[in-house]
Amino acid sequence: MNQNNYTAAQAAELILKKMDESDKILIGAGAGLSAAAGLSYMDQEAFKKHYPEMAQRGFHFAYELVGRGDDEWTAGRKWAYWATHINYVRNIFPQAKLYSTLLEVLKDRDFFIVTSNTDRQFMRAGFPMERVFEFQGNYDNMGCSVRCTKKTWNNHEYLQHILKNIDHETFECLPEALPRCPYCGELADICFRGDDYKIHQQRYIDFVEASADKRICLIELGVGFNTPGVIRWPFENITYHIDNAYLFRINTSYKDYPYGRTAQTGYPSQIEGKITSLELDANEVINEMFKLI
Repeated sequence: MNQNNYTAAQAAELILKKMDESDKILIGAGAGLSAAAGLSYMDQEAFKKHYPEMAQRGFHFAYELVGRGDDEWTAGRKWAYWATHINYVRNIFPQAKLYSTLLEVLKDRDFFIVTSNTDRQFMRAGFPMERVFEFQGNYDNMGCSVRCTKKTWNNHEYLQHILKNIDHETFECLPEALPRCPYCGELADICFRGDDYKIHQQRYIDFVEASADKRICLIELGVGFNTPGVIRWPFENITYHIDNAYLFRINTSYKDYPYGRTAQTGYPSQIEGKITSLELDANEVINEMFKLI
């Protein structure tokens, strides 16, 4: 059977069999997992609803705004956008059932998760966070823009204050509501990586090192080429170097993306025979796995 012709049910059975044969499970979760759960930065209808000011300015989906702000926007525009965006991801969008289902599939196994997602869905689903490494940090932290201190602090109250002080005609945060560092008074900044980042990073390293002489099943969920150095390339490297490693790559194209396929399920020839690459929706595969446990 051609590996790209598996149904979600067949894939689920195959993955669970390999998981049962393995000592350790390493999950790599990309933006495609949250998209499968309904939180897609390519969703144009959600963008119009929750970011009307930016839609009026010619933007079509949230991913177009990634990387913008520091050089192109005033501080007022930057914070109006960030407060709106983080509030949508963390407060308006609900805890996704798909993540809870994944936890049920994994809960009795020796697993670890590395994710490029900053949306905190793993935490909200009840995953033990000592088993989760948010490689790119998360949306809950704020720090000093001039780095007078390395300390970070929770941004929730700051963002709620900003939301109450946005001029929706200009889509600018009012100057008096701009967040400031409590230590030096300079403007605050989004700080994705909190004070405990290195602790979680070391746990990830320790898990991989402890798997070197074990049977390890790696599963990528919704991982593409936006940031391949976070999950995709390291997972290929782990699969290549650990004798008893096997990788499942599960990804599908964003249905709302207007510029072509994004599934990107290819892999290097060096790991041929140690990988099954599946162009399937992670939502369907995870739910089929749940039915079988």
